[in-house]
Amino acid sequence: MPWGFRGRKAVGEAGAFWGFLVFGMGEAVCPKSWVMGRKLRTSNFSPEAQQKEKVSPSSWLLAEFTAEMKEGRWWIFFWGRRGSGKEPGMQIFLCICILFFSVLIYYILGRAFCIKCGCSPVVPEAVVLGFFGYFAVFQVIAEVLILTKQRLHVLSVTWMAVLAVLVAGALFVVVKDRNQDKRMGSKRAALGVKVRPEAGVRILAGILVAAVLCECASAVLMQRNIGWDFAYYIGNMTTSVDTDTMFLYDGSSGVLRRTMELRYALSAFYMNTAWLSQVTGVSALVLQKYVAGVLCVLLTNAVVYSFAMKVFNRDFKKSAVLVTITIVMTICWDVYDTSGQFLILRGYEAKAYCANVVVPAVCYLLYRIWTDSGDKSSWARLFLAASASVAVSMSGIVLVPAMIVIMLLAHMAVERKLDGNVIRRGICCLLPNVCYLAVYFCYTRGWLILEV
Repeated sequence: MPWGFRGRKAVGEAGAFWGFLVFGMGEAVCPKSWVMGRKLRTSNFSPEAQQKEKVSPSSWLLAEFTAEMKEGRWWIFFWGRRGSGKEPGMQIFLCICILFFSVLIYYILGRAFCIKCGCSPVVPEAVVLGFFGYFAVFQVIAEVLILTKQRLHVLSVTWMAVLAVLVAGALFVVVKDRNQDKRMGSKRAALGVKVRPEAGVRILAGILVAAVLCECASAVLMQRNIGWDFAYYIGNMTTSVDTDTMFLYDGSSGVLRRTMELRYALSAFYMNTAWLSQVTGVSALVLQKYVAGVLCVLLTNAVVYSFAMKVFNRDFKKSAVLVTITIVMTICWDVYDTSGQFLILRGYEAKAYCANVVVPAVCYLLYRIWTDSGDKSSWARLFLAASASVAVSMSGIVLVPAMIVIMLLAHMAVERKLDGNVIRRGICCLLPNVCYLAVYFCYTRGWLILEV
């Protein structure tokens, strides 16, 4: 059983929290004596240090990982050691499953969102929109639990229940729309419309897929860079899993904080990895470095492909060539302080997601609005991306609003008039980040302090 707690107790505590919150009966407090029993699965981890809960397990994890990498035995973190409690191949199998189902869930959510908005984007864009929708909702649930200092397993149970409802509803919408598409497809077949792609298109598609896989290998599997930032983030995640808390312990030292650092706690990006690690038993380092790293590469190319399809009027050949050239330049042209360098060396960090997914996606949506400011579906997609920007990375708390404001000012300057609809919709897209920015500003001024 991968979880370190019993299902009934976890569901009961999660239900108690939300019951107390909804009915105004006060804050539901989980028993302080309840501690996760699952040990970090590394040979150098000390059970005594775990019981004290004052030393972060990330130091042992990173030390062992670095030693294995120097000896060229990176595969140990996937396949495990004999006699260590891991089944051979289970780590890599779970990672592949998590990656596959993550992309599938993103597509289902994104496709349902597009159906409700009345738009029909390409499949990669639907995946990106589903990614934003996932984290926009996850952020709301997680921040309520983080700021009220709830246990990590409460987040796990609550989010799995909410996600099941979201996916079920989205799947219903997609299947219903799919049945209508089948009827239209049968009509096109009766009229003799050719559906099978040309040979050149299939060749380009194969080259594009091969290029994306090469970039995944280059950016995630081949590089061995682990910086102090990532060590701190890993410390936050592993300590959260082992102490069953969220942002209460320092990621570097493992010492219990006096106050919660909202600089990190306002973004729930890494807690998504933490709850997956708690549920599956896979190390948070493995999940973040490999699953999140590969996912960043896939989403980055999905944004570039969507942008190209819009610019080239849905010409697949030109779009595939552009994406392939972009991948080759990213791999071969290693320039420091660029989004491509972040993707190659630090694709598993939130800042890399901001530089390669959030910012390009917002640029793409702003381009759509620039070409057709009356398209409501483009505004809805921009609002979704803005709502999820802080959830993905705190770097987006200022970048995304600045981009939207610049676009609004440029639009007014070019059109030489004040368009009320554009201004109102732009302000609506600014609201999520403005709210986060207000909370963070109060925290930096010392007006908002959350004691641990």
